[in-house]
Amino acid sequence: MPSLFRACPVWWGLLPLFALTLPAHAVAEVDGAPVNQPNIIETREVVVSSTRLPDAPVDPLLLPAKVTVITAQDIQKSGAKTVQEALQWATGIVMYDQVGNAFQQSIDLRGFNGQPVPSTTVFVDGMRMNEPDFNSVNFDLIPFDTIERIEILPGASAIYGKNALGGVINVITKRGTGKAQVTQETAYGSFGRQRYTTTASGPIGKFDYYANYGKESENGYRKSSGADISRFFGKVGYRPDADSDLTLSYTFVDDKLYQAGSLPVSLAYRDPTRNLTPGDFFAHETNVVRLNGRQVLPFGFTFTANAFYRQAAENSEIFGQPFDAYTTSTNSISRLLVKTTSRGQASQLTQDTSFGSHRNTLVVGEEFTRTDMGNRYHTPGATSGSGGSYSPYPIHRRQSIDQDMVGLYVQDTLNLASTVIVTGGLRYDHDQMTQQYHDPDKTVSENKNLSGRKRYNRLTPRVGVSYLFTPSSSLYMNYGEAFRVPTYNELFAISGGSNPDLRAVHSKTYEVGAKSRIGAWGEGSVALFRSLVTDEILQVCGLTCPNLYPSAVNTNIPQSRRQGVETTMKARYGSLADVTVNYTYTQATIESDIGITPFYHDQSGGTAYKETVKRGSTFAQVPKHRLGVTGNYHPGEGWTLSMQGLYVSTQFHMNDDANVQARIPGYFVTNVRLAYERPVPGGHLSGFLSLNNLLNHQYSTSGIIAANNVTGGGAVERFVVPAPGLAVFGGLSYRFEGL
Repeated sequence: MPSLFRACPVWWGLLPLFALTLPAHAVAEVDGAPVNQPNIIETREVVVSSTRLPDAPVDPLLLPAKVTVITAQDIQKSGAKTVQEALQWATGIVMYDQVGNAFQQSIDLRGFNGQPVPSTTVFVDGMRMNEPDFNSVNFDLIPFDTIERIEILPGASAIYGKNALGGVINVITKRGTGKAQVTQETAYGSFGRQRYTTTASGPIGKFDYYANYGKESENGYRKSSGADISRFFGKVGYRPDADSDLTLSYTFVDDKLYQAGSLPVSLAYRDPTRNLTPGDFFAHETNVVRLNGRQVLPFGFTFTANAFYRQAAENSEIFGQPFDAYTTSTNSISRLLVKTTSRGQASQLTQDTSFGSHRNTLVVGEEFTRTDMGNRYHTPGATSGSGGSYSPYPIHRRQSIDQDMVGLYVQDTLNLASTVIVTGGLRYDHDQMTQQYHDPDKTVSENKNLSGRKRYNRLTPRVGVSYLFTPSSSLYMNYGEAFRVPTYNELFAISGGSNPDLRAVHSKTYEVGAKSRIGAWGEGSVALFRSLVTDEILQVCGLTCPNLYPSAVNTNIPQSRRQGVETTMKARYGSLADVTVNYTYTQATIESDIGITPFYHDQSGGTAYKETVKRGSTFAQVPKHRLGVTGNYHPGEGWTLSMQGLYVSTQFHMNDDANVQARIPGYFVTNVRLAYERPVPGGHLSGFLSLNNLLNHQYSTSGIIAANNVTGGGAVERFVVPAPGLAVFGGLSYRFEGL
């Protein structure tokens, strides 16, 4: 990757750091493990899972990939209040708020900005959390206080299946394996933020239990940006012996979320707390049951399985035109009711064998998911206040979508030599979706054109090599492929742009990197990656372009690319202080000349024109530079002072594919948290005080080029979603122990 080396000189500066920790002497091995590394797993702060379903723990040093693990302790020290806030400091993360609600930020990896569809797959305890319509993840439906750890696996993770072009985020929830305890927490903060949680956990003989109930609400930084969320999570575990483990969990979430939407740049600069429209409203209710089991069998075999059932309902009120809820403009209120039922299972068989000085681990697995989704949509079709009418007639439509996903995978890891570990994997996916569409105002032929069945099949490989220079240092390289299936909204779009002939997006990712532990005080890693993408889906102008929406068609573009550098350094000074520095450099570019319908010209005349986007244009909402610094200082027993700083460079607005408009400015945000914990009779008392955006910096994480049909008379402007200013958040908790 010579062009990447030239573009990222930071790589050359980091190589000497790892060279200092890589003495050139051989390491002997017994039963597949180097003799000089008896504590390689025991001395690690965290361990990760390296297969589709969690199995035996693996030291990240041995994996041929860059892996980031965020523990419950890390989350607590950071002061994060949502899953997205906990993730934002890690390398490779792209975080942005497109709707104006603190609980609904979007997350993607390695330059995939989630437009039009997210390219990161999220799992919770082995269950896929991505919604079937747009592959989006409702992070607000994940009980935040129940997270034991989060594993971030960037890049093409073939064995995890479809839609993981950017990578995988794997969430593992807690269980009550420690001493019996009950914790009560109460917290308050700016913008009317309130949180109340109660947790009970502990063992009962061979059983263990964990239960959490939380209620969280906020008025919001802006008008109509509040939230009201209730969550319950319960898990029961059973371990009859050291070889058997079974857990059953239930999750219930009921939330009401208000989305303030975006603002024209001129208005956002004067008053970022105001709204352009009354905002949108979304209400979710979800019930999830998960069953996970692991059984050790004779002859080195282990069987792991997962089964789940999920039922979700969404009721939303969207102010404005149905095809652009992002910058809504008309005076009508559209209503959408969605019901989704998913059930599925996954199982894998692992066989671990040692022969001579070698060790081989073979994993064979399968998974199946069935999803049924139905929705009803209604809009009265009122005209807009100043920009004309986009929907002059009422719309009443019904849709039903059935989707079946089948996956088969195999992975083998071989200790080929005393210091060389080779991993290879292969997965086959079959994905089938059927849509039925009915609109009483449309003809039989029109309804038929918006209905159909599509099948996608894909075989994706993965291979990697790790070389241990010492028990504490390794180099690795890997190659993997991934794909994304078009959603039914891209295949059978309701408001124009549908293309039932879309092909699946396909990526080939190359990665090289190094990892090292530096004595007892630090560790570091660096990774270079390049993802070559074919058939990426964009809305491309048609042949004649007479009008904007009828002519902008979902189209596979030939070539695009993501490449960059990810670095992490951790250092600690005994028990007094620790610091983590994460830096990411990302290039996300269109590698083919394409014709598009630009959004940035004045369309008041009702026509649009075709423009060529040149090869090398940068994808919108992908900053080239991200630097995250987190530090913790312990000045005295029980005290912790934590500080975080995040710098994000400039980025282009959505719909500015030609890169001709002014960019979204870069920003730097600083957070501070002071916490204290002390033992008291019967338990522990703790408290914290957090200051977010300490410098009260005015910034935005996302933007779009769109028509202003509210105050601008249809003129096209730059819109942004303002981020919150200075915010204070504090709370107290008491943990009863030994009950």
